[in-house]
Amino acid sequence: MSRRDIRRHHTARRGAVLVPVALILFAACGSATEKRERDYIYKAYIRGTSSKENLSKEKIDNHPSYEAYFTLEKDEECVKITVLAKNTAVMSAYVDPTVRASYVLEKAIDVSRFNPRGGRIVYAEIGRNFDVNWKSERETVVCSVKGDPLKKLTPGPYRIRLTVFQAKEFGFSIAIATNAAQAMVPAAAEGGVR
Repeated sequence: MSRRDIRRHHTARRGAVLVPVALILFAACGSATEKRERDYIYKAYIRGTSSKENLSKEKIDNHPSYEAYFTLEKDEECVKITVLAKNTAVMSAYVDPTVRASYVLEKAIDVSRFNPRGGRIVYAEIGRNFDVNWKSERETVVCSVKGDPLKKLTPGPYRIRLTVFQAKEFGFSIAIATNAAQAMVPAAAEGGVR
């Protein structure tokens, strides 16, 4: 065999060994950085409208907000909340009635032991679906913060306050996905706090 043939033979052997090794390394690196979508076992739904009965006393950026309640029965690692809002004034088959909703997820905190004469319950914000520029997402995952007891997803009542900037009259649908137990809705009927 000539030197040229020997080099080709060794190069082919090295290539045959390096290709599978490279594929294994690329596969391992890809799986380590891959973000896997969480699977949720339970889903609960809340439907409502921009009516006076759902109107909140608190506003979002000086716009009326509307509230919906639910209760978590067990500790949760994460909760996925999806909100869909539709302008009820739009009655055309050619115009999409979907409007962007901005919402805040709040946890009910019993403060009666700290202030016996004041209010018993306050709501602490634990998540929202918009940023500082008011860019909102339809779906948000809120996870417990282990070092912060106010931001742990523990059993108890929760409130979602939402607003729509593009429509005065709208209907909304909220999906709450959980893993430990089914979220109970409406919380006001289930002993939640309003």
